[in-house]
Amino acid sequence: MYSTGPLSYPIPDAGTVDVPLRVLDKGPVSYLEVWLRIDHPRDSDLTLSLVSPSGTTVVLSAKRGGNASNYGVGRPCGYGPAIFTDTSETPIAQAKPPFALDEFKPEQPLSRVYGEEATGEWKLRIADDRAGAAGTVRCFRLRLSRNVLETQTARVRGTEAQISYRETNDVYRGVHLRIVRGGAVRFDATPKRIHPCACPGDGPVVGRPGGAIRVRDLDRDGEPEVLVDFYSGGAHCCFYTDVYRYVPRLRTYRPTIGFWGNLGVRIVDIGLDGVPEFRTADDRFAYAFTSFAGSTFPIRILRFDHGRFVDVTRRFPKLVRPDAAELFALYRSERRRADGDVGGILPAWLADQYLLGRGPSGWPVLERAVRRGELRPWETPRTYLRRVRSFLRRTGYIRP
Repeated sequence: MYSTGPLSYPIPDAGTVDVPLRVLDKGPVSYLEVWLRIDHPRDSDLTLSLVSPSGTTVVLSAKRGGNASNYGVGRPCGYGPAIFTDTSETPIAQAKPPFALDEFKPEQPLSRVYGEEATGEWKLRIADDRAGAAGTVRCFRLRLSRNVLETQTARVRGTEAQISYRETNDVYRGVHLRIVRGGAVRFDATPKRIHPCACPGDGPVVGRPGGAIRVRDLDRDGEPEVLVDFYSGGAHCCFYTDVYRYVPRLRTYRPTIGFWGNLGVRIVDIGLDGVPEFRTADDRFAYAFTSFAGSTFPIRILRFDHGRFVDVTRRFPKLVRPDAAELFALYRSERRRADGDVGGILPAWLADQYLLGRGPSGWPVLERAVRRGELRPWETPRTYLRRVRSFLRRTGYIRP
């Protein structure tokens, strides 16, 4: 996304103004959206156009909106812009001010500039040909993709890894991973993916600080691993990490997937022993007892040990205790609400209790909740306790 940032750019009464936005990245345009936030008391005075660095003009909106006001709502560069995109099924001619909370097809297709060089100065041109009202441009943004091979690289000592891809409208194609060890290419192929598709958001998490790829010795054996972070797209799923470990016998790298679901992960040396841990929460609790919104998740800490992830959460009771306390406080708060939902909180809290070695003493809390009618009808109170026990056994919290 390229943005002017918040503006107070005056629109003259009965005049024309160009609002500039410079794009520094090079390559031919492959996708484009225009996001605007404009204050004006009479939208039909205005003709809005986008002008590319090479001079191509695309009319976005021509005297639309009648005597109503504004393009977009809310703060400048906030969450309520007017969005112009060729993929919309709603022509701007059929839309109503303030043209917010939806996307609109411009008067002329933005695809007219596809293939043109992206770098240079783009302009939002606003022509006001009717006297009596002035306005202000609050924000001008471009969501722009380029048809170029993009790369991210990470290296530690003699290990260098590079991921390459082409991205258009948040769709990633041609994703490729190359790992060089000691000057020799040891992996050069498509990385392992979970249900890959040409879907928006399904690809490497290249926008993460530091990029999608890292090189780090995870098990302190002197041999760095290569980590690639992915997202599979969708409203509630899923983040995961490919960890590539060098196998001397095969003279190549083999992947192991760390699956984080909707929760993400942080890599930190919790034990201060030189071996980093993956700190996350247990996504297996999602939807297990209630909706996703009502689900809660106990802390989960993993280590990578020579090709496999090992759950080491029980080694860190100082982190589990405050997590359990937070979950119990949430339970107490939620049960006081008329529309409260405790069915997804109690199993996560009880899981923490088992991690702390006091699981059996937690069952009376759940039993009282069922007796008092604290569960929602769709959480099937009659079988709730049995289902919680079965789930905690299956996920390893209750041990034989």
